Amino acid sequence: MALAASTLPGLAALVALLFTWMSVGQTNKDLQISEQGQITTRFNAAITNLGKASLDVRLGGIYALQRIMQDSSRDQRTVVSVLSAFVRQHAPVPVSGFKPAEEYRPPTDVAAVVSVLGNRSADREVTQDGKPLYRVDLSSVDLRGLEREVGLTEDGMPRHSNFRFANFTGADLRDAGLENFDLSGASLDNANMTGVKLPNADLRHAFLGGANLTNAHLGAADMTGADLGGANLHNAHLSRAEETNETSEADSSANLTRTSLIGANLSTADLRGVILVGADLTDADLAGADLRSADLTNADLSNADLTGAKLSGAILEGARGLPPHRRAQ
Repeated sequence: MALAASTLPGLAALVALLFTWMSVGQTNKDLQISEQGQITTRFNAAITNLGKASLDVRLGGIYALQRIMQDSSRDQRTVVSVLSAFVRQHAPVPVSGFKPAEEYRPPTDVAAVVSVLGNRSADREVTQDGKPLYRVDLSSVDLRGLEREVGLTEDGMPRHSNFRFANFTGADLRDAGLENFDLSGASLDNANMTGVKLPNADLRHAFLGGANLTNAHLGAADMTGADLGGANLHNAHLSRAEETNETSEADSSANLTRTSLIGANLSTADLRGVILVGADLTDADLAGADLRSADLTNADLSNADLTGAKLSGAILEGARGLPPHRRAQ
């Protein structure tokens, strides 16, 4: 009897502890349900604001969705889908094509959406082996003349806009300022990128088949493993030498290591110091291209048109398809 009496306080304490644990668990569950309810309410309000006639109200909806992405990782995919659809709906490339000329900038709300999408967290969207779980879909959108302010990281370095694996197929990006954009693995097939500004952009393993990069500025862009088969790079600038009118160092120019440039138009392109190690330039048009100090180690130049091309100082070790008289330059 005495033994039973002595164990009662301990048993009571254990029961009290168990009850407290269950209460805390229920409280946490209720809190999570409440938070999800609040997010749902905020999401519905933001979506409603996106459809309003007032620009200020639409911008409020856009930035409300940005805040939801920041607060709820599980809702980021949905927000990305909604914002991508907003751009496709409000800035489509006309089926009949554009009328001539005039300077153009995307509407304020469309530019705001692009900024919000570029600033989202990137680590939530890829698997452990780096494959995308989902991606931004801005296919066939009109972003001509887009200018995006480049923010700085905590250590003062330019912040990359996150468009990894994004779909820009058929998009019109003429004269857009995409400096420091992360477009690694992105699809830019048949995109109109005439005059686009892409210095310091990450285009590793991007797909640019058939893209128009005439007069594009790609100084210091990393295009390692990119596919530019059939792309038009007529008069494109892939080095920074144009700024000083001197031959640039290789590490300050674009990196096109192992890039596919089969049949690409690179006529009169500025390729000074560009890294083309292992690049496939079969049937490429390099007429008048400036390849001074470019690294063409193990590149394939079979049937490439090198009429008038400048090769002074170029590294040609292991390059295939190059006429013997061009190696002596």
